Amino acid sequence: MKVFMHLRNNKTWAKVTKLSLRRIFIIFLMILVSIGAFGQKQSKKVRQAQNKYEKSEEQKKKDYKNAKKKSNAHKFKIQSKKTQKRIKESKKEAKRNNRANKDNFINRIFNKRKAKKRR
Repeated sequence: MKVFMHLRNNKTWAKVTKLSLRRIFIIFLMILVSIGAFGQKQSKKVRQAQNKYEKSEEQKKKDYKNAKKKSNAHKFKIQSKKTQKRIKESKKEAKRNNRANKDNFINRIFNKRKAKKRR
């Protein structure tokens, strides 16, 4: 307690408190200014332009997906019947194999892996 009183009576203590109060006040003002800057709304034209851009991007993605589906269907259609059958079988096999790997993390760590069948 004596040390604290000694520091409080000392001139340096007064300087330290003034500096710390100034710093705290400046930081507080900076926070208030930054909050005010982020809280401003965008103008109506900017929001409309942003919405229009987002909608056009969504439309582009939809168009790309549709074009990809059509091209895949066309690629499949132009194949011979035997090739189409092979493609279907390989898709089924890939689905089966990928589904088997979707166990959760803990099961994959603690369960033994089954030996793969060789053909």
